[in-house]
Amino acid sequence: MSLRKFVYQVRPIEETYIAPMNKVHNFLTDAVTKLPQEEKLDIDSLVSAEDATTATQMYETAAVMVAMGGLKLTKSKFKSIMSHKQFSPTAKEWIDNFLNIHSNEEALNSLLSWFVFIGGAVVNIHGGKFKDFIHKTVDSEYKAKAPTTFQVVTANKPNTADVVLITSGKKEDVFSYFKTISSLPDEQQSSRINTTKDGLVTLLDEKGKEIVSFFQISLKKGTDTARIGRATTFINKNYAGGASLGSPTQAFDVSQSLQSEGFFGDAISKFKDVISGGFKNFVGWVKGKYIKVAQVIAGVAVKLSNQIIKKNRGMKSISNILNVTQLGESSLQLEVKKSPNIVVTKTLLKEFKTIESEFIKKDEINKSHKRNMALLEKLNSAYGVPNRKVLPILMLPNSNAGIVNMSEISNSISKVLNSKEGDIITKSDIFVALKIGMNYSANIAIFAILKSIERNISQYENLDQALFAFSAEIESEVKFGNTSIPLVIVYGGENRKALVLGTRSDYKQDKTIELSQTGKKYDDFPVAIISVRKAKSGKIEQLYNVIHFKIVTDFKDVGGKPEPIYLMFELIADQSRSFTLKVEGNKYQDKIKAMT
Repeated sequence: MSLRKFVYQVRPIEETYIAPMNKVHNFLTDAVTKLPQEEKLDIDSLVSAEDATTATQMYETAAVMVAMGGLKLTKSKFKSIMSHKQFSPTAKEWIDNFLNIHSNEEALNSLLSWFVFIGGAVVNIHGGKFKDFIHKTVDSEYKAKAPTTFQVVTANKPNTADVVLITSGKKEDVFSYFKTISSLPDEQQSSRINTTKDGLVTLLDEKGKEIVSFFQISLKKGTDTARIGRATTFINKNYAGGASLGSPTQAFDVSQSLQSEGFFGDAISKFKDVISGGFKNFVGWVKGKYIKVAQVIAGVAVKLSNQIIKKNRGMKSISNILNVTQLGESSLQLEVKKSPNIVVTKTLLKEFKTIESEFIKKDEINKSHKRNMALLEKLNSAYGVPNRKVLPILMLPNSNAGIVNMSEISNSISKVLNSKEGDIITKSDIFVALKIGMNYSANIAIFAILKSIERNISQYENLDQALFAFSAEIESEVKFGNTSIPLVIVYGGENRKALVLGTRSDYKQDKTIELSQTGKKYDDFPVAIISVRKAKSGKIEQLYNVIHFKIVTDFKDVGGKPEPIYLMFELIADQSRSFTLKVEGNKYQDKIKAMT
């Protein structure tokens, strides 16, 4: 069953052009036994062991090699391609070093076979016939100088294209006509470009005559290792304060940022710094932190969360306590055996008194959780599809999951408040301030996300569609980044294939429709999940919650039935100069895992 009818897969590689994976491995094994330098030569392991930049350049170079030399790479073709002005200098250096060490014919043949194994799917594009390419300056000349209408106003992630493969004309034509088109008003630029369903981009002169044609290629080593991509800042900008849920009508007016694993994971273990200083802007902090392979939800509610947190007197006191006590990462362990001593000061007592009045007496954390549940239930009841088997948004493991034991927290607060100026306490005694800050901030972020959904719900048929549109916006940022023109993804390795994604706007719209249509027929799953559980140190439950946010981004075929795949986001507390939050993600989960 095809669940991705709007994504076009080009013709698979003919078996006559490339041997199966086991034959490639057999060839490599036979070849390396003849090498005097070492017992075994594993090119993929050698490349994978390099730093990320070098390894990436080598993977991309494999596609360039096949694009320009075909599946039957020869020594002469290989040398010719390496002499090209756009050939990656990083890859060339690696290849030269490799061949200096392994100077026999078998080593070269093994390397050429590896290029085909990684980049072979490129021949499925345009019949594998290309005249030129852009790789070395794809960032500095191609992406940086693309006409404004070829870009996406709301995008934060760079254009994800790694290589430009040219089918007619030459690389100089691309750069020259980018400059020509960029000089025109936006409304005239559209007449200078033509795109086709298979991803071909053609630049035209003023009379509509073809100047140069090319494909934007995003290269991935394998389908399993490259699904997510990076988009944290995208959500921080696009969804800050609930400005948008991926609506085509609002996309131009908002900035962007969103990405992936769980909402408020094991915060203590993920604290990076607790430094002195004042209250730091939440939005600015998130933009500069945690750039991972997969980050797609870093700020659905950044602006709104920031506004609420900054106004709370108790949160200001928590930030001041961090400043006064100079907590460092080494002391952020819940079971500190040798915690440095802290002298109780008038300021410290004052701040803990404020925490008591704002959080303990007002029961603020539990109130915020109940407010979240009321909003969640409102969304499900007022905007959910009638008679849906499972509610669109679930709080797991139950509706009371976010309730904290205020008596225990109060006892910890009292230990400090019962002290006098000059008394000695330990850093362990003030951990409660961090736990309060984490719990409160997590609830505020949940509220902001739900509020974002509520503000935009009128643009969609129901809550399901609104959530799916939200998800589609994430996927579009991850796959395309800052490009509005068609993109082709080429996957290497055993399951190599080439996928034509089309344009970003079409992909987002089609993805929303695809998810929504599948969701109409199958509704035995939640579209979004908020998971709230107690953090643990060993087997001991702590006084703060671990919170994850998960949303359906795709489906997989299981026995002829679509099963949802969730993208998981994690909300993490950090005290870089003040108490702030960030959201990050890098995991996909199936339904069973997401529900546990």
